[in-house]
Amino acid sequence: MMSLNIGTYNQIPHTPSPSPLERAGVRLLVFLFLLLILLSACDDMEDITPAPNDGNENITETGTAELYILSEGLFNLNNSSLARYTFSNNKIVPDYFLKVNQRGLGDTANDMAIYGSKLYIVVNVSSQVEVIDLPTGKSLKRISILTDNGSSRQPRAIAFDKNKAYVCSFDGTVARIDTTSLTIEAYTTAGRNPDGICVQNNKLYVSNSGGLDQPNYDNTVSVIDIPTFKEAKKITIGNNPGKILPDRYGNIYVAVRGTLSSDGQQYLVQINSQTDEISQTIHEPVMNFAIHNEFAYLYSYSYTTKQSAVKVYDLINESIIEENFIKDGTQISTPFSIKVNPYSGNIYISDAYDYKVRGDVLCFSQQGHLQFRINNIGINPNTIVFSDKASQSIIDDEPEDPNAPSAYATRVLEYLPAPGQFINTTTSAYRKGYTPEQVLAYATQQIKDRSLLTLGGFGGYIILGFDHTIPNISGAYDFKIYGNASYNSSLTGAKAGSAEPGIVLVSKDTNGNGLPDDEWYELAGSEYHSNNITRNYEITYYRPAAPLSEIQWTDNQNAEGTIPRNSFHADNEYYPAWIADNQITFKGSRLPDNATNQDGVGWVQYPYAWGYADNHPNNTELAQFKIDWAVNSDGTPVSLDGIDFVKIYTAVNQICGWLGESSTEISTIEDLHFNN
Repeated sequence: MMSLNIGTYNQIPHTPSPSPLERAGVRLLVFLFLLLILLSACDDMEDITPAPNDGNENITETGTAELYILSEGLFNLNNSSLARYTFSNNKIVPDYFLKVNQRGLGDTANDMAIYGSKLYIVVNVSSQVEVIDLPTGKSLKRISILTDNGSSRQPRAIAFDKNKAYVCSFDGTVARIDTTSLTIEAYTTAGRNPDGICVQNNKLYVSNSGGLDQPNYDNTVSVIDIPTFKEAKKITIGNNPGKILPDRYGNIYVAVRGTLSSDGQQYLVQINSQTDEISQTIHEPVMNFAIHNEFAYLYSYSYTTKQSAVKVYDLINESIIEENFIKDGTQISTPFSIKVNPYSGNIYISDAYDYKVRGDVLCFSQQGHLQFRINNIGINPNTIVFSDKASQSIIDDEPEDPNAPSAYATRVLEYLPAPGQFINTTTSAYRKGYTPEQVLAYATQQIKDRSLLTLGGFGGYIILGFDHTIPNISGAYDFKIYGNASYNSSLTGAKAGSAEPGIVLVSKDTNGNGLPDDEWYELAGSEYHSNNITRNYEITYYRPAAPLSEIQWTDNQNAEGTIPRNSFHADNEYYPAWIADNQITFKGSRLPDNATNQDGVGWVQYPYAWGYADNHPNNTELAQFKIDWAVNSDGTPVSLDGIDFVKIYTAVNQICGWLGESSTEISTIEDLHFNN
């Protein structure tokens, strides 16, 4: 039996937030769409190597100097990234924007395009357009896309025409931006939650998804006259329209995604830009597509079979000419974007895997044969653009220093999650056959990538280390823990949402051996002195006789129960497969339950006031921590001049109906004093 003491002091309990999938920040193209896919996504992906390509040392592309790959990261985790690949030296810079500009792009970047000598990136949750000088990679301006009262419009996609940029936003507006002055000139209105925009025949076409109001989707395309910048017409095409593109023959094509919880409701619509009427409906499943010359490349995903497919549609002859575009057997787990290189005609498809690890980009010839793949680009790579001109940024003249200090946690020293629905998936740093050492190494990589790691049910824990000591600045917040808690904007009053609180402990490497074997001190959060905390709580989980059975547990309070299985994760084993022991015991302080099942709302997990991990959203002050809060095992405050290790464990033992068990999730920890 394995027995683990996770902390001698405790803090108040938190209710479980929605499952990591629901919060994992999946693509904002339509929240529900990715929620549903995430809930059913496979985790048995092939091994990802860190090499930039699978053994191809001389990747070439006709007429192409560089390609840029935008990865949106995870919702509410501020980890969007921009990668640059240079064909002349076959070099990938995964965090290109960060390296050049010494800051991140923001939260959930959704679209990107080159216009003139500038690269434009639409950042949805941060509600801005980042404008980058293409030759140098330097940021020229951040254009905020906000209402008059300063609230977010949530920009989604961008298109260009005659020195103007047009950005559609989820609030139902389109902004016109002058590409010389980089200022917003005007706004006009479209439909609900616009999800795509393009230009054809001196008009803007905007697909109105209504995805944030599901199941009450919008079903229209707005036609906006460019000279007057007014909506001239709405074309009804079908529920939840998404990707929208022009062809070279005066037509517009729109992917209609329908009710995304079932198959058979997706199709492609052709609109004649002369009449602004539907020309035809192409009854082929399509979630996303790209157009090059007379061909459209369509990809789809089946909720029933969990399989993806890529087809080729002939725009002239109006027929499918390739039922299976990929001819060499290359497998794509979860296609996330598709683009055609205008200079070579090669087709690029990104693979997001389970949406929580770094994805890959695969390049195929027009005959459907894999040319090369670029691995570990970023989390959820969603847009690829191509440049025929080489850039020269400041980082190109600087040698890379792999040992450069970082503001963020650099290693996982211990990781043992309790049983739960996401155990034995990449969210627990596991792949089939992994040993405990491999799990630990993968967990370290996940933390460096700022991907989510689940701690499972009560007691599951992680210990993180840094490449330097985090100083204690008296009275100041010293570090920040990134989780995936959120507020439910539909609820008023309390900041209710999805809080799955974890208790936080800190330690200093007093003996100087680089190991977390010195004394631990709890950070006494808002509930530390509450009489509702169960101190010295102990729980034991038992490996089931059948791998897919419920997990049984007993505790030292004469209680017993199960971690029940749910339909969303019916194929997962819930007990850590890499642990040899048939039972695991965790000890610590148990916070009171924080979740309620509210009529008309569902499960709501209320955050505690302060001092717990995965308790408040990352963009709030309440995700930050002070070393000043440290207490010893007797509850006496202690004075630490700095810390080297942080331990976090799930502090509630709670089941929230269909959401399953409460489990703290962590993506990284940041030293808030690093730049000083």
